[in-house]
Amino acid sequence: MEASEKTILVTWDFSNVAEYALQNAVKAAKSINSKVTILHIAAKEKEIEDAERRLQVVVEDTQKKYNFTPEVIVKEGTIFSTISEVANEVNALFVVMGTHGIKGMQKITGSWALKVIAGTKIPFLVVQKPPKDNQLSVIAYPVDYKKEDKQKSVWAVYLHKYFNSKIHMYVEKSDDPNLAKQIHNNVVFTRNIFDNQGIEYDLVEASGDKEFSQEVVDFAEKIDASAILITTSKKLDMTDYMFGATEQQVIANKEGISVMCVNPKEGKLVGFN
Repeated sequence: MEASEKTILVTWDFSNVAEYALQNAVKAAKSINSKVTILHIAAKEKEIEDAERRLQVVVEDTQKKYNFTPEVIVKEGTIFSTISEVANEVNALFVVMGTHGIKGMQKITGSWALKVIAGTKIPFLVVQKPPKDNQLSVIAYPVDYKKEDKQKSVWAVYLHKYFNSKIHMYVEKSDDPNLAKQIHNNVVFTRNIFDNQGIEYDLVEASGDKEFSQEVVDFAEKIDASAILITTSKKLDMTDYMFGATEQQVIANKEGISVMCVNPKEGKLVGFN
């Protein structure tokens, strides 16, 4: 389905990072001729009317600032289920969500962002800052040993098609023969996809001197990446949330680099129509 038939969903909580999410969504929507829908989740039904009134001010402000009119949905629910439900209802292309990273109790209980993302089937663009001038045109693309990591290649193709993105593959280094073989297989698979689709890319191997998640962030900062494209793990448990899954460390990076997260699906890898 073409982008113009879809909408970009923005999670909204009246915070500064929600405004950053809206700015990123509007800029992306203008590039691909898509709509933008703002979603605010109310804890109680009695809060909906007031939220709708406040959001009308946001819509008017967006019209004045960016010459763009977003749609608005206010719904009672929780961030852990309602975002996914609404994203499916409005046929969302992807969700843009602002985050402050991991702070306070989240260092113990885990990143809210990762918990929300792990419960959906739709990609998330997690942002901490306003959009860059080169929004989604420079993508850091880490390649590791996980089989599901191949699935984000579909989104690399999409980003290249609609944003003319250049993909910078960054390959994990491992001394373990089995892991090294799987990493190599993922690289070969990804390069075949990119070559067949005519995608411009380059390839750099990590040094292995640090945790791969930190190497990825360092690499993204070095190339002035507009976003890092990752695949989330199929299953995350409390240990991941407490001690930090690899994707959690990337999403909450201190450099504030945007991260597009693709959730793996069961079955055969498929592309866009």
